[in-house]
Amino acid sequence: MYETDLVFSCGEENFLPVVDVWIVIDVLRATTVMTRWFELGGTELYPVKTPDDARKLVLELRDRGSSPLLMGEINALPPEGFDLGNSPTQLNYEIVQAHYCGVMSTTNGTVALNEAFMSGSPVIASSFRNYSACLDHALTLGNKIGFLCSGRKKRPSWEDTLCAGAIIDRLNSLGYVQMSDSSRIALNLWKNRDKNNLADFVKQSEHAKYLEKIGFDDDIKFACECDSSTVVPMLEKNNSHIILQSVSGSARPYKTFNALSFHDISPKEEPTSPKDPFEELLEYTKERRNL
Repeated sequence: MYETDLVFSCGEENFLPVVDVWIVIDVLRATTVMTRWFELGGTELYPVKTPDDARKLVLELRDRGSSPLLMGEINALPPEGFDLGNSPTQLNYEIVQAHYCGVMSTTNGTVALNEAFMSGSPVIASSFRNYSACLDHALTLGNKIGFLCSGRKKRPSWEDTLCAGAIIDRLNSLGYVQMSDSSRIALNLWKNRDKNNLADFVKQSEHAKYLEKIGFDDDIKFACECDSSTVVPMLEKNNSHIILQSVSGSARPYKTFNALSFHDISPKEEPTSPKDPFEELLEYTKERRNL
């Protein structure tokens, strides 16, 4: 049996439930950029809460002889002095290969990662691009999976909740899942999506509309490429800082072989409904009577 719990937005660090592992989601666009960073060969990525913290860390890393890339956003645009914004489509191979590490600060995504890390449980950064690979790795760490959606302005966001629903749906195909109410909301949102065009469904969100308005429509389409990567970014402690490193995977489509149940699960297939726990109890009772 698996368990899930879900928190709709960051800023709730004092109320995070106890879980075996956290999956942090910021589809538009932080965790999508993080995934892309490792797809392109990046080795280290420091997620920090504020632009000022990011600038200080860059100076510290430069004093150690590094040449980090400074990237992130405030209101979806690069802060003053940053090398790059928070756009996955603007991040390319040449940029990543010129820097062996990066420092990143965003309004919600990097904040959520720091909050999840403070809980003491392992933390994985997930997006639509790598959600199946992230779930597979999370299940090697425990059966109680927590989802921390970055949200927007300390409120739920359409796209992050939707992505959490996609992961819960896949987990549901592996066995019975005991879900929190918030997990069920995410799952129902995913099941009621436009199955023909995920990007158009995501574009209903407030943040997607804002990104379209300021010219980042391509980022939305890119972020909605499901299971296009097997990268799994995971947080580690490095001296006094936390750092993302890829524990597995690369920029290749997710292989649907499921090592847990030894059969293929296609992401396009609708999962079978889990057996009702009452039915299981009834079967057990009948078996005991026949002994």
